[in-house]
Amino acid sequence: MKKEYVWILIIFFLFVGPGPVVFFLNKYTVSFLPISSCILFLFLLRKEIQNIDFNLLLRNNEMYKWAFNGLKYCIFAHAANALLIGNSQIITDDLIQTYLVMPFYVVVVAPIIEEIAYRKIIFGWFNNKNLFWIGAIVSSSIFALGHFSIERIGAYFITGIVLCYAYKKSGTIATSILIHGSLNFISLLVRTLKG
Repeated sequence: MKKEYVWILIIFFLFVGPGPVVFFLNKYTVSFLPISSCILFLFLLRKEIQNIDFNLLLRNNEMYKWAFNGLKYCIFAHAANALLIGNSQIITDDLIQTYLVMPFYVVVVAPIIEEIAYRKIIFGWFNNKNLFWIGAIVSSSIFALGHFSIERIGAYFITGIVLCYAYKKSGTIATSILIHGSLNFISLLVRTLKG
């Protein structure tokens, strides 16, 4: 594994991944740790980012096809979970009401950070060894547990599997970032409309 990836995982699991922010939650950690970590991730990946042809990426029809299909299946997973188990509170509900910066983090920053850590690095490491299902299960399990919602663990796990599959099929992490950000935006929109 590349040393940049190791540093990203260390930063992720120490400062923004499952747990840390919850254990030392205050206006400073909420305000600065996610955006600082995201900037650091992008800095560590700067060589890979410099090699991306963004014009080609934006014209990549496969990315949009898989993003649409992936989003559809993620919505189905969450809807089925809500029908079977009911609606439940998640950790970000209180954070969104308390910290004004949270909607931006939920829709933009978290998808970038989480997709880099869970899909690009953890899933990617297994997938590069032709272990798609092991990588998808491991990364999706950590992703699901990291959302601290027993009631929604199944929906998050299926979402993780869908994100791995969309990433693999489209060939770009941009697809899973797009799905993740869109799903989070839809979730915020629904919660806003429900009041």
